[in-house]
Amino acid sequence: MSQNVKSFFEERKANWLKARVKTSMSDEEQGNLVAEANEKFSLTTWLPDAAKRAAWLSIVSHPGKFSHPSAKTTSIIAASKPKLDGYLRSGNVEYELDVLGNAAAMDVYKFLSLTLEDGETVLQHLECDSPEIQALLAVQTVSYESLKEGFMIVKQMDGGNKTDQLVKQVYFPFGVTYHLLSLMTPSGLLTKLKAKIDDMRFSEATQQAKENRKRNEYHDNGHDDLLGLTVTAYGGTKPQNISVLNNQNAGLAYLLPSLPPTLHQRQIRLPTTNFFRNSLRLRQFQESFQTLDRLIKSGFNNKPIRDGIHNTLKFLIDQVMQCAFQIRATGSGWSEAEHYRNLPLAQRIWLDDAKLEQRQNHNYWLKEVAAVFAKWLLDSYEYLHKDTLVKLSDDEMLEVKKLISEALDSDKEFFK
Repeated sequence: MSQNVKSFFEERKANWLKARVKTSMSDEEQGNLVAEANEKFSLTTWLPDAAKRAAWLSIVSHPGKFSHPSAKTTSIIAASKPKLDGYLRSGNVEYELDVLGNAAAMDVYKFLSLTLEDGETVLQHLECDSPEIQALLAVQTVSYESLKEGFMIVKQMDGGNKTDQLVKQVYFPFGVTYHLLSLMTPSGLLTKLKAKIDDMRFSEATQQAKENRKRNEYHDNGHDDLLGLTVTAYGGTKPQNISVLNNQNAGLAYLLPSLPPTLHQRQIRLPTTNFFRNSLRLRQFQESFQTLDRLIKSGFNNKPIRDGIHNTLKFLIDQVMQCAFQIRATGSGWSEAEHYRNLPLAQRIWLDDAKLEQRQNHNYWLKEVAAVFAKWLLDSYEYLHKDTLVKLSDDEMLEVKKLISEALDSDKEFFK
């Protein structure tokens, strides 16, 4: 017999005797109780009785009683499949099943949960008719098949889909109609989540790290924490009325924050049709255009003025290039999404690092981007100063195109 099975019966016997043996009893009376306990908790007597009481229990994955202790629903053991969808849900987390039923039969569930030498539970051995379980349940009073049939009732599904008015429900859109869904709680998932959070917050390593922090001392690993947690209780003063796992957790479970995200305005907008129209805001460059306008309208054509115009144009171009770099920094491959398919290929090559090889090894995109760049700069200047506009000279326009071409051609120098 497995040591865990022996310990189970010895503990049950000791508890039974502790509740009945009194110091005032005679040795004979105490001896009679011991003999009765030995008989009551022998495999020959206890197993047939336990197999009958197993019908009072149901093993489930989603108890309906978490909505209301009086809710009576179909026993469900969900067989959800794992999927890389990023959700904390049944199927993506392995957790133990829960038990509902009469408290007077909970010792039966504890017996079925005992692990044998190979680490498998009694129930798992029953499911595969292992030689070990057949040897354990070999008693004279009843056959192995009869005992197995009784114990396996705990996992028997009634084949129905009964819900209860006390269970929370929601109408979910499905095509042109609605499905009425009953919301069931994965109690094993709640239990595993609580265990992980408790370990994160209250383990010995965490407590030591917190002590070091209080003393302003170094700790190798530090500690993690979850903020904004809420503790909810199921079952009030009688958590056992909900389920076994709920009782093990003293009826407590954690609720993680479920709040809408805090959105921050992006400093740069990904272009859908044209980088210069979609991603650049003229007010970002207004001061530079004003400087350029003052220099052009100065009425002088000396070297300091020409150098000032040259440097201002170069600064404007550098500002635009910095915006292009910010777009590249958002991630590689963004322009492949359907939303950005109308962006010209030349600009996608320029702005998306997924096309870095094309950008480095080919020059056909440079001329197109440079032309659109120059047009934007000249059009922006004219728009901002249309009331007092002084047209750029041919030399200044050539200077603009030259500086833009140099900036694009020296892309690595700007951003590497």
